[in-house]
This record gives sequence, C-alpha cells and structure tokens, in this order.
Amino acid sequence: MSAFTSTKFFAATVLTAALSSAALAAGDVRFTAEQAYPEGIAWSAPQKSFFVSSIHQGVIGKVTMNGHYTPFIRDARLVSSVGLQFDARRNLIWAAVGDLGNSVRSSPATQGKLAALAAYDATTGERRAYHDLGHLVEGGHFANDLALDAQGQVYVTDSFSPVIYRLDTQGKASVFVRSELFTGEGFNLNGIVWHADGYLLVNKHNSGELFRIGTTGTPDIQRVALPEALKGADGLLLLAPNRLAVVQNSGADRVVELVSNDGWRSATIASEQKTAGSFPTTATRVGKTYYVLNSRLDTLMTQGAPRVSDYLLQKQ
Repeated sequence: MSAFTSTKFFAATVLTAALSSAALAAGDVRFTAEQAYPEGIAWSAPQKSFFVSSIHQGVIGKVTMNGHYTPFIRDARLVSSVGLQFDARRNLIWAAVGDLGNSVRSSPATQGKLAALAAYDATTGERRAYHDLGHLVEGGHFANDLALDAQGQVYVTDSFSPVIYRLDTQGKASVFVRSELFTGEGFNLNGIVWHADGYLLVNKHNSGELFRIGTTGTPDIQRVALPEALKGADGLLLLAPNRLAVVQNSGADRVVELVSNDGWRSATIASEQKTAGSFPTTATRVGKTYYVLNSRLDTLMTQGAPRVSDYLLQKQ
C-alpha cells in the first residue's frame, strides 16, 4: 500500500466505489467496522469467519459470511495490524505490526520505525508471542505481509528496509535475505507467498516487480519476467502451483491472475478484473474461490477526506 494526497485521485476513487456499489456480485460480503481500515485478511474454516486487521485502530476483528463484524483482539502492542495469516496447525493468528503514522496509537517512537510479528490464539485471542524485528536492521521499518512455509517458519516483508525476516520454529528471528534489489522510494517489498517447491514469491509495490527467492541454502533472488510492471502490487495469493493472484491498488484497483509454465522464472497475465471498491489490498482463499479486501485506505491517507467505516470483501 502507499499514501496519496491528491484530491483528484480521491474524488475518482470515491466516484468509482459509488458507481460500482449498485452492482455487487452474489456472495460479496459488506461489513461495518468503525474507521478500522482493514489491510490484511485471513480465512478460518473452523470458525467460518474472516480475520481482518486494522491500520487505523490496530484491532484484529472477525467477519462472518453475513457481514457481522466483531472486534476480537485488542492489544496495545498492535499499533497498526497489517498482514494476517491463519495457522491452522497451531491454531494461531499471525499478524505483521507496523506504523505509518495514521493509527490512533501512532507515536514518534514507532512511526516509520516499527516492524514486529505477533501471534495470537485463534480461539481465545490471547497473545502467544511478540517478536521485535526492526532491531535486526538499522533504518526505517514497516512490517507489511507474511507467509508460512510447510515447517511453520514465518517470513515477513519490510516495506521500508530492503529485507525479508524469518522466524524459525524455535522462535528465533533473523534477517533471511537482504538485497539492493529491494530498495527504492516509498513502499518497496509488500506481498509474499511461499511455494511448495521451496521458494518465495514477493512483489515490490512501487516498481511492480515480482521476485522468486529460494528458501533452501543461500537465498537465490531472481526477477520474474512479466509482460508489464504491476505497479501498486500489494497482496499475493497462490491459487495453484502455477497460478498467482496479484492485488493492485494505487489507482489500478484490480486483481490480476498470473500463470507460469516455467517454475516462476516468467509469467503471463491470464485474467484481470477491476475491484468494486477502492484500494484493494489482499485476498484469502475460501474453499474453491477467494475474496479480495477493498480497504478504502485512500480515504484515510488523503488529507481532508471524510473517514469511512464500510468495507467490502469481494468474491472472485
């Protein structure tokens, strides 16, 4: 995700949302959460609910299929809750924690400096762990998204430092990989998924690049050849070993499905679809389909824009 100050962009996105709201597809889920501005989403099959994060409030909430929102985790250490993952094996909710400066809990000590990973019991909401990642690397920090591998290790992107962190199964955090390829202005690394063939797929929000990074031995970073730069790329969702959904915002406001026939050395665009609401951020799998979160973060990041509390999970 990224910040916008253009009133022209704001007006355009509000108009787009208003025009499209009358034509929502069957199965879409609308919910209301007081100025939550959810960025991350994860589906829990056992609870038949979505977990949603909050950039503005920090709270992690639950949303049922009929659109009922309930605050679930209130933790003072969640300045902004960002990317989420439901860990069914350990019954945990993993949350990336950062601070862009637009949370009710923002402070000079954390704004642009916070990268953390928290884990909570998915049934009770009790905090099980909290790992400070930012102390591992000097510079600015914003923990953005996360992925779990088959062993249960957690990988976390930092949008303000050119690194990916890894938390092993013993609870030890480290810098998994660092590269100048991950540097740039504004938001850099963002969405991340783990592939069962032993590598990560990670996007870079500002440039629209996609990287393939091996997770065994020395990390091998390869740029995936794409037909076009996917600028504004945010969340990633692996739909099949050779198919990847990329959620784009920053004015693109669409979902692109990529297909690769060479183990993600290259990919082509198989389909694309505009989102019904503004500023989509990420997606989660529910059975044979998936849902995309329209966060409306443009209205939080645009100076003087009216705040909103209504959000949309769009069925694909």
